[in-house]
Amino acid sequence: MKKILYSMFALIMAACTFTSCEDVPAPYDDPNNNGGGGEPGVVIEPKGSGTLEDPYNVAAALEYTSSLEAGVESDKEIYIKGTVTQIKEAYSTEYGNATFYISDDADASNKFLVYRTYYFGNKKYTSGVQPAVGDEVIICGKVMNYMGNTPETVTNKSYLYSLNGKTSDGGDTPAGGAEGDGTLENPFNAVAANNYASTLAANQVSDNEVYIKGKIASIKENFDNQYGNATFYISADGKNENTFLVYQTYYLGNVKYTTGTLPQVGDDVVIYGKVTNYYGNTPETAARQSYLYSLKSNGGGNDTGDKNAANGDFETWISGLPNNWKTASTAGNATLSQSEDAHGGKYSVKVGGTNSANKRIGYKEMELKAGEYTMTFYAKAATSTGASVRPGYVPVTDGKVGSYVYGDYTNNISSTEWVKITHTFTITEAGTYCLVIMNSKNPGGDVLIDDFTLVTGSTVIIK
Repeated sequence: MKKILYSMFALIMAACTFTSCEDVPAPYDDPNNNGGGGEPGVVIEPKGSGTLEDPYNVAAALEYTSSLEAGVESDKEIYIKGTVTQIKEAYSTEYGNATFYISDDADASNKFLVYRTYYFGNKKYTSGVQPAVGDEVIICGKVMNYMGNTPETVTNKSYLYSLNGKTSDGGDTPAGGAEGDGTLENPFNAVAANNYASTLAANQVSDNEVYIKGKIASIKENFDNQYGNATFYISADGKNENTFLVYQTYYLGNVKYTTGTLPQVGDDVVIYGKVTNYYGNTPETAARQSYLYSLKSNGGGNDTGDKNAANGDFETWISGLPNNWKTASTAGNATLSQSEDAHGGKYSVKVGGTNSANKRIGYKEMELKAGEYTMTFYAKAATSTGASVRPGYVPVTDGKVGSYVYGDYTNNISSTEWVKITHTFTITEAGTYCLVIMNSKNPGGDVLIDDFTLVTGSTVIIK
């Protein structure tokens, strides 16, 4: 039928040598060649700047896209607002995208082709409400002038930002859009990071590092000791929409993860590093070229508590370590991590063990006067292996440790109950000392320590 129509059109055009063809209709209503077509109707003036706060209307989107070189993608994502006038392919779970036309008005002559666009949050469709004719939508993504005559969104490089004012099946459209300039003082939010990375060519890595802030929306791979990096999505509010992919990022201090607080969904983070536009359609941090600049756990964790507190209760953690429980000398040689199996409060410290050597947790070097002291703490085995601990202290001179002075072993510590341990000792000479708790290599299992105190007479030094 299409061939017959074109043959008829060719005959009509041949006749135009002798007659006017001013009113000759198009031979075929090709849906891929309908960007500015349609029946005569209301003429709409171009409006908008293409941002979330001021989206292009369809007239402005047509004007902007038509100015592009044929077949060349826009160098940035734009926002387009319009009314659905025709649906060519509804969202399905097979491909996860949809194709439909939008216009400024049901009677307007202009149409813009939204071609194979993803669903809310720039995700493939799995379930949810379907756009219908007459619905108001905002589309975010890259556009192109296909074949030089069809303004449309680029295949799988746009998504449904909002539908009738909703950015998901239940959420209102957020007031804010892109924020920040990528500096430490004013980090990019997820939308701004996406916009910035989208300006890069496919697989190009940014020349400069930027700061990006947000809440963790979902975690694909958390930090572990095997690879030392993590991959997760962040957004402004922790929801799975308008997300930015933090890909294979290193831990606090730009090092591979070995121990420390693990990020969780809802945590506030700042990421620092380079970004890329992976394959031209996935803005993300460049693999292993970024790191977790800061982590604020939602409700406690990494950077919480009174930093000036003695922290015998292990409630204050800084950069993945219990505040004040890091020695400048070799007195503290164990791997420490946070545990929510606590004797009191929310956290305890897990002291890593091994059956090849004794490991120690040490309180920071401190000045102690001559006199009698009593340390008290609670211990519990972290695994069924059990644990054995031994309290003590060591003098430190010019950064070097002397001879360790220990009390008795407490053996056969189980993983089912906390054991209270008390050790009284005498300092014969004022000086610099480290208080330590040995995790014995026999049996060498991990052990939990909590609620540590140090007193002398009626004076509490650590609590």
